[in-house]
Amino acid sequence: MSSNIKKLHQVDLNIVKEVIKICDENSLIYYMIGGTLLGAIRHKGFIPWDDDIDLGMPRNDYEKFLEIAPNFLSDHLQIVNYHTEKSYQYYITRVRDVNTKVVEKRIANDGRYTNASIDIFPLDGSPNNKFRRKVYYFSVMTMRAIMSLCYKDSIDHERKRNVLERFLLFVLTKFPFRRFFNPYDVKQKIDKMMKYYNPESSEIIGCLMGAYRTREMTNSKYYGEGAFYEFEDIKMRGPIYADEFLSHIYGDYMSLPPKELRKTHFQIVEINGVKV
Repeated sequence: MSSNIKKLHQVDLNIVKEVIKICDENSLIYYMIGGTLLGAIRHKGFIPWDDDIDLGMPRNDYEKFLEIAPNFLSDHLQIVNYHTEKSYQYYITRVRDVNTKVVEKRIANDGRYTNASIDIFPLDGSPNNKFRRKVYYFSVMTMRAIMSLCYKDSIDHERKRNVLERFLLFVLTKFPFRRFFNPYDVKQKIDKMMKYYNPESSEIIGCLMGAYRTREMTNSKYYGEGAFYEFEDIKMRGPIYADEFLSHIYGDYMSLPPKELRKTHFQIVEINGVKV
């Protein structure tokens, strides 16, 4: 593991410690999800080549966290989402460390920098009727695609896609989406759609804005009251049925992926004003 990613891991860990402290002190529920839960189960911490942390919060807890967190976070940590920053390209929220500058590798060529951060996803419900759920997924994913195509320079062209997806991406990136769609309005539409179904009364919950899209929608029973798992030098809450949760998303999650698929997303270039 490179010294750069070790430094990034430590920054991310410091951020998440503050986040879970706020959650614990204010009775807010969070869960490790995605690669963070996978890392906890398979590696007892970060996936060695992974460089971010993903947390999910039930919608009500998520909204409450956004409301109160600015009052408790250290001065160098900021909540950022499309409400706080109009140029922000994503739907989900990030908690970022403004003292740590990183470059996102897939858009590094244009010289733009961002800050080290962790991702926080709202966990929402979905229709209990299977047909209506499919319609709902299609509607949200269509809006997600439009949002992504409004930011063509940030699309991950190295991501594994099937032939049809690659063809559609090639064709659609030629279309001037920004002329016809305001990305902020698209995010507002996504927000309204995702808030519609209460996770407490839904059989299938999750966040369609994750990397694995509809596969991130899982049986609500997998989450339950949660269980605590080792993650580096702390313990964090994850779904109580972690095996079922991870198998649903990743399949054989205990097997390491081929080396060519072990990608990092960020590289630290500056910490507290000192070049790295």
